[in-house]
Amino acid sequence: MEAEATARQAGGKSRAAAALHWLSLNRVLAALLLLALTKCLLWTIAIPPWRTPDEPQHFGYIQYLSRERSIPLSGETYFYPDTFESMTRTNFGGILSGAESSWYDPGQEKLNPAAGHPPLYYMSMLPAYWLSGGGGIETQLYAVRLAGAVFFLLLVAVSYRFARLLFPDAVHMQIGVPLLIILHPQLGFISAGVMNDSLAVLLFTYFLYRLVLFTREDGVSLRSALVMGAVAGLGMLTRTSFSLAYPVGFIVLAVMLARRRGERARLLQAAGLMLGVSLLICGWYFLRNYLELGYLQPAGKVERYGAAGLWELIWATRFRGDLITSFLGNFSWMSIPLPLDVMLWFRRAGEVAIGGLVVGGAVGLWRRGWELMRPWLVLFFALIIAAFVLSVAYFELNVGGAQGRYLFLAIFPFWTLFLAGLCGWFPPSWRPRVATLVLLAAGIFSAWVFTDEFIGRVL
Repeated sequence: MEAEATARQAGGKSRAAAALHWLSLNRVLAALLLLALTKCLLWTIAIPPWRTPDEPQHFGYIQYLSRERSIPLSGETYFYPDTFESMTRTNFGGILSGAESSWYDPGQEKLNPAAGHPPLYYMSMLPAYWLSGGGGIETQLYAVRLAGAVFFLLLVAVSYRFARLLFPDAVHMQIGVPLLIILHPQLGFISAGVMNDSLAVLLFTYFLYRLVLFTREDGVSLRSALVMGAVAGLGMLTRTSFSLAYPVGFIVLAVMLARRRGERARLLQAAGLMLGVSLLICGWYFLRNYLELGYLQPAGKVERYGAAGLWELIWATRFRGDLITSFLGNFSWMSIPLPLDVMLWFRRAGEVAIGGLVVGGAVGLWRRGWELMRPWLVLFFALIIAAFVLSVAYFELNVGGAQGRYLFLAIFPFWTLFLAGLCGWFPPSWRPRVATLVLLAAGIFSAWVFTDEFIGRVL
C-alpha cells in the first residue's frame, strides 16, 4: 500500500512537472486560451436564455436526439412544449420589446427548422445535456453552452498554430490573428450560444491548416490526405456550407499537379483518398435524407432586397452593408447600434488593408525582408473569402435571410489578410507597433460591445 501511494505521488508530481513544462514552452498560447476562456464564460453567463440566433431550434435538436434516439428529419420534427414554457417563463419577447409575452400554446405544434442540419454538433453536446438533466431546461441550456465553448478554445489553438506556420518570424502576426478572432464581437456572441457554427468554423480552419501544411511537406503524404478527408467529412456532418472545402482542396491539388509533374500519380491518389474518406464519413446522412424525404434540404424563399440578379444584389442594394454589420456585430439579439462612423472606419480599414497587401507584395519582389505573406497565400485566402461572399449572395437570391455569420468559416483568412494588409504598408521594424495599435482598437471595441451595449441591456 505504501509503495502504491508513493507511486501515485510520484506520478502526480510528474504530471504537474509535465504541465509546467508545457506552460513554459507555450506561454503565449496559454495566455490566449485563458483570455478566450474568460470571454466565453462571461458571454455564456451574461446572455439570457434563448437569445442567441435560433437557440430554441438548435437546443430542440439536442432534445430530439436524446428523447427519440434518432436523427430528426426536416419538415417532420416538432418542438417540445417545455422549450416554449421556458421561453415564456424567462420572458423571451419581453426583454426585446419591453412587454410580457407568452410563447406557449398547448394546442399548437410548431416545426423545428433546425432539423435540416447535419447531426455532428448536436450529438457532441449530448453528454453535457445528459449530465445536467437534473437541473431543469435552463440549466441544461447553460451546460450545453459551456460545453460548446470547447470548440472556440480549440479554434484559438488551431489559429495560433496556423499563424505560426504562416509567419514563423513575425510574432505580431502569430499573436495578432488569433487575438482578433478572440475579440471579434459577433463570433463571440455566436460561439456563446447553442448552435453549430463554432464546430464548423473550427473544422474548416483546421482543414485549411492541414491543406497549407500539405503543400509544404516533402513529397505527397497520403496520411495528410486521409486527415483532410476525415475533417471534410466531419465538417459536412456539421454544416452543409462546409461543401466549399471540396473546391478549395481540389484547386490546391490541381495547382500541385501542374507544378509537381513527377508526383502526379501520388497526388491523384491523395485526391481520391480525400474524397473517398470524406464521403464515407458523411455520405450516409445525405443519402438517408434523399431516401426518406426525396430531397436534400428544403428551402423557402424570403425576399428582402428585391434584386433580380447577383450583380444588382451586391452593387445596387444594401446587401453588402448588412453583410458587413452582421459579420462584425449586429445580428439577432446582439443588435449593436453601430454608428455610421464606426462602420465607415471598418470599411475604410478593409480597403487600406487590400492596398497594403498589394503594396507589400510589390515591394517584397525587389526589397528583401519586406514580404510578409507569400503572394500565392494572399491570392488563396482572398479566393476563399470571395467564394464565401458569393455563396452567401447566392443563398440570399435563392432562399433569403443571409447573415454575416455565414462568412465565419473564412474567419482565419479574413483576419489574416486584414492584419497583414494593414502592416504591409510599413517597413518590417514598424509592423509590431502597427499590429499593437490595431489590436488595441479591436480590444476597446470588443470591451465596449460587451459592457455598454450588451451587459447594459441585461442588468
